[in-house]
Amino acid sequence: FPIMTRIFSVADYGLLGLVMTTITFIIAITKMGLPSAIVRFYEEQKARDRIIDYYSTLFFASLIIAAGITLLFVSILQLLPADLLDEYFTRLLSLAAILIFTRCISATLTSFLRAEQRTKLFNLITIVDRYGSLACSIFLVFFIVKGLYGFFIGQIIASVSILFLLLFITRGRIKSGRQHFCPDELKQAVKFGFPLLWAEMGHLILSYADRYLIQLYLGSTALGLYTAGYNLTTYIIEAMIYPINYAMTPIYMNILVNQGEQQTREFFTKLFTYFMLVLAPAVFGFIAVGKDLISFLASAKYADVYIILPYVILGQAVYACTIILNAGLFINKKTVKITYVMLGACILNVGLNVVLIPLHGILGAAQATLISYFFYALVLTYFSMREFSFSIEYQRIFFYFLASGIMFLIIRKLNFSTSLANCLVKVIIGALIYSLFILIFDREIRCKSTFLWKNLRIWG
Repeated sequence: FPIMTRIFSVADYGLLGLVMTTITFIIAITKMGLPSAIVRFYEEQKARDRIIDYYSTLFFASLIIAAGITLLFVSILQLLPADLLDEYFTRLLSLAAILIFTRCISATLTSFLRAEQRTKLFNLITIVDRYGSLACSIFLVFFIVKGLYGFFIGQIIASVSILFLLLFITRGRIKSGRQHFCPDELKQAVKFGFPLLWAEMGHLILSYADRYLIQLYLGSTALGLYTAGYNLTTYIIEAMIYPINYAMTPIYMNILVNQGEQQTREFFTKLFTYFMLVLAPAVFGFIAVGKDLISFLASAKYADVYIILPYVILGQAVYACTIILNAGLFINKKTVKITYVMLGACILNVGLNVVLIPLHGILGAAQATLISYFFYALVLTYFSMREFSFSIEYQRIFFYFLASGIMFLIIRKLNFSTSLANCLVKVIIGALIYSLFILIFDREIRCKSTFLWKNLRIWG
């Protein structure tokens, strides 16, 4: 993030985000929800000793779909009238289209690792993919191909490399031949995953539709500012979402199949409480240090974007809660309801953006995001709890927010000579204040911390 915001102009950074957003939309369509289906039905297929056939069926289905949609997308770009899209933007999209194929197949293959709970290997590949592609892109931009072309060529090189690595790792799980193709299993996976495709598309619309409207109403420079602020908050929330989201489904399905519903409900109750234990201080702390953080990481030219950070981080935090709160719809295979709720939220989001962006600029887009996410979370939680409810420890969660609010009021008054000093000192002091409150007033966390400390001392 600090490198990207410095090697590109604000306008180019906005254009980069727009290209990646467009490719992300097409990838969501191309995946057809199959990666989620792989994880959802793994335990059932394993119990039937059908894993090889199941993996092979979904892999080759993904391969055919990805190839077809990639070629179709490139063909459409070439056939569009020259005055409809900017020529530079069109060329960048045509180049980046290769990522549609590679990342779709990679998503299918990494879902095998998720389903099998091969967490260490999954994490390793994810890290190599994320940072390898970034390093490759930056190297090309600096030394070989300047500008956004170099960035996307680097992304393609890294993505192809990761795809070959995943094919090597999963080679024993995929078999060719008609005897390994199971139409019924593919139909079941598509039936489950297809509604999730629209839910994922809805999520992308909620997150990124405002980018196109900002470009339309305000131009590339405003888009670059908004993209930088939005990306920074996304990094914070994703750091908490990804570990839970990728590990949660195979774990709770294992508990549900082998231990029953009551143990699954208890699992969700504790998971949500511990998630809020971390989420609450992260949100309040980010708001307290956001201005210094954006100035330090992205440079002073992005300082004005601070006005949107509180709205965006709150909206994304609310949405983050739904990865746990919507589990009932996954368990009872009612994913189509997610699609309906997401559709309503998207309509609301686009309508609010059309009204608020001309009135308030990028702040209006951030406000639309917050309102839409609140609507989505409330309605989705209502339907999910009707399918599979679990207790929420309201008193403990309220205390976490109270402790986070007190921490915020204290650290926001601190001010030092540089943005870096402000960030470091506020984060350290804020973490100490919050931890002290939790250890004093939350008996369960205190007992677990004491137990962990004793084990560490024995291990040491």
